Amino acid sequence: MKCRVAIAEKMGDPFVIEEVELAEPTAHEVRIKVMTCTICHSDLHGIRGEHGHFEGCATAGHEIAGIIDAVGSEVTYVKPGDRVLCGIMRAGCGVCVNCMRGRSWFCENLPQFVFRTPGPYTRKNGTVPIQTSLGSTGFAEYTNAHEALVCKIDDDIPFAVGSAMACGFISGFGAVLNRSQVKPGESVAVIGCGGVGLSAVQGARVSGACPIIALDNNDHKLELAKKCGATHIFNAKKCDSVEAVKSVSKYGVEHVIIAAAGKDMKRNALDMAAPWGQAVIIGHGLPEEEMMGDICAMQFLQGKRFTGSAIGGVNLRRDIPKFMDYYRQGIIDIDSMLTNKFTFDQLNEGLYDSEHGALKNIIIIGGE
Repeated sequence: MKCRVAIAEKMGDPFVIEEVELAEPTAHEVRIKVMTCTICHSDLHGIRGEHGHFEGCATAGHEIAGIIDAVGSEVTYVKPGDRVLCGIMRAGCGVCVNCMRGRSWFCENLPQFVFRTPGPYTRKNGTVPIQTSLGSTGFAEYTNAHEALVCKIDDDIPFAVGSAMACGFISGFGAVLNRSQVKPGESVAVIGCGGVGLSAVQGARVSGACPIIALDNNDHKLELAKKCGATHIFNAKKCDSVEAVKSVSKYGVEHVIIAAAGKDMKRNALDMAAPWGQAVIIGHGLPEEEMMGDICAMQFLQGKRFTGSAIGGVNLRRDIPKFMDYYRQGIIDIDSMLTNKFTFDQLNEGLYDSEHGALKNIIIIGGE
């Protein structure tokens, strides 16, 4: 079928929207009519080649919400007309060792989806753009995706909220619940209060953490962090962030969530974690910006831990229904993190706005 898709002619180029031919879904794929796609900073990284250099043209967008338009012959989970979100976290088979041990993203029975693979679109000149997102393309009217990448969303969940849940929200919220496993009364610091960081603040609040300390360079984002549940806020440009955290929690905090790029952030996180605490990395920049040569192994002798979290360690079809309940009951607030709306034809404007401070912009493609 023919549809419109946003294509960057080469790495780092702006997008041009053009009509292409979309292949029919394969046996385990679905075709999604994209309704909304929120912008993630990973989209910016990907199209610039910061997730890996690429040659030729490319597509992007991975925080997708839409409606199933067609299904392959072996698809069993969804049918045409179902409302879904689609991201980069796989729902596993449920029966392999990794799935049974809670690591569905390492499912042994589903294909590994990788960045920079050819997509399902063919341009009029015969070229096939690569997908800089993982397994689908959100900046398009229609996209194909493996069935394992989709999760049903209820009729009362706005598409934009479903889009945000597909990656940004679960990356922060899930890092607290699943990776850090914060317990009531434990202390948490969140470095970086973009969409992911604010989601981590909400995860800390829902977990019963206290205190919850938010750090950022932007006062507006810090005020949002307070609204999301932070008990203390500090502008890192105006203070020593480690001293600020220790002014609230004498020995440092039990959990530090790092939702910002740069090795300095990671160094500070280690220093503000209690001797028995842990620092969890979500945000990152280029590899050369994250190399740390100043860590002494003796820092870890008392039990301090330094680890990471990808997409919140969620089990997609177990956790999303729970998060939808949290949303409808007002336990979590995603709406306040959604910033500006742009039409599909305004995609480049939306990307520019996201790069210059917006929390979570929405690209309206098929409708809200």
